Amino acid sequence: MSSQIARKVVAAFQNRPATGTSENNLAVLSHREKEILELLSRGLMYKEIAAALFIGQETVRKHVYHVYEKLHVSNRVEAVNKYYGR
Repeated sequence: MSSQIARKVVAAFQNRPATGTSENNLAVLSHREKEILELLSRGLMYKEIAAALFIGQETVRKHVYHVYEKLHVSNRVEAVNKYYGR
């Protein structure tokens, strides 16, 4: 097994990307996803975010789901911490 493949396997077990920094991870977020993550960091609930952005609650939920996937996190606190580089 090559070292590159080994790194990918280890990263998969650790549930994080094999290479890249948090800045690169944030770059994969869309403008709307970053906007929603900012509102999440202020402590707003999905209902409040939906009202502020004139979108549905389910749309907010789906955006948050994609943010979690792209940042390789499983909750709001982890996502916000990664967003602010903590």
